Amino acid sequence: MPLLETIVCQTTKGKEARFERMVKSRIELSKRQRGCLAAWYGISNTDEFLFLIQITYESIERFHEVKKLVESTLDPKDGGLESCLTGPPLLGLFDIAGDLVNPGK
Repeated sequence: MPLLETIVCQTTKGKEARFERMVKSRIELSKRQRGCLAAWYGISNTDEFLFLIQITYESIERFHEVKKLVESTLDPKDGGLESCLTGPPLLGLFDIAGDLVNPGK
């Protein structure tokens, strides 16, 4: 069953541009991996420090594989996303119906 990872987090003032670059690199690396169906992020239109990050995966197994690869590749280079956050992120993993992932197919 496809899986949706949702992360809501807030950056520290002055680190939002760096954080956005870090998020973009993680999104792009994730999208190139087998099992990642889609990945995107958004910035709140009322709070420039509030980010929403969402990634869909084919399965929980692919989620674990992609997360491990992304973290082992990028975190040692840039210190990880947590280094820019004001506090712990809100995380959620959701099972989603396959027909919702690619509605036109």
